[in-house]
Amino acid sequence: MEVVDEEMGEDYAKLAGLTAEEDLNEPLLESMKKRIPWLAVLLVLGMIVSAVVGVFEQVVSQLTIVVCFQSLILDMAGNAGTQSLAVTIRVLMDENLTGGQRIRLIFKEMRVGAVNGFLLGLLSLVFIGCYIALLKGKGFEFGFAVSACIGFSLMIAMLISSITGTIIPIFFHKVKIDPAVASGPLITTVNDLVAVVTYYGMTWLLLIRLLRLAD
Repeated sequence: MEVVDEEMGEDYAKLAGLTAEEDLNEPLLESMKKRIPWLAVLLVLGMIVSAVVGVFEQVVSQLTIVVCFQSLILDMAGNAGTQSLAVTIRVLMDENLTGGQRIRLIFKEMRVGAVNGFLLGLLSLVFIGCYIALLKGKGFEFGFAVSACIGFSLMIAMLISSITGTIIPIFFHKVKIDPAVASGPLITTVNDLVAVVTYYGMTWLLLIRLLRLAD
């Protein structure tokens, strides 16, 4: 049981961009050397995500309610990507894995992400639409227009997150970089970027350009 717990602890450390040998006795500078490079890369990518949100300032200013549901899209995209990453890391432990099996894994995770995204997107469409219409008093047209953007964005974000959560670790494994160390933080930030572009882009196109709805 202790061996299993130790292995799980190492896996979680690697998914966070850390190495398994980090512990309380390691010098401060050594810990910093292992973390700073990845954090610096993610800082730059995080700035790009923030800049993308700034591009859609018109959406935020005209439809402030959409900001409330941004974290929902980001979190679900991150969850889907993390699930695919965990599956892929486990599969990549097989040294005899063939190229065909890797491709099958990608398409399998793509299907899983698409179906899960569709089901959760449909639930979001119904429940968030009713929530906005009834509890926020915005009316059913507005409520379901917003929830349609959320549902569609959730479906696309989860699909793409499942793909990136599979392809990125396979790529790192191919170029001899430990996928468990490098993939987790990168996938999270890439998925954030995809989710933000999808959500605000869909909201801008459907609600502002086509339906011209506003608060």
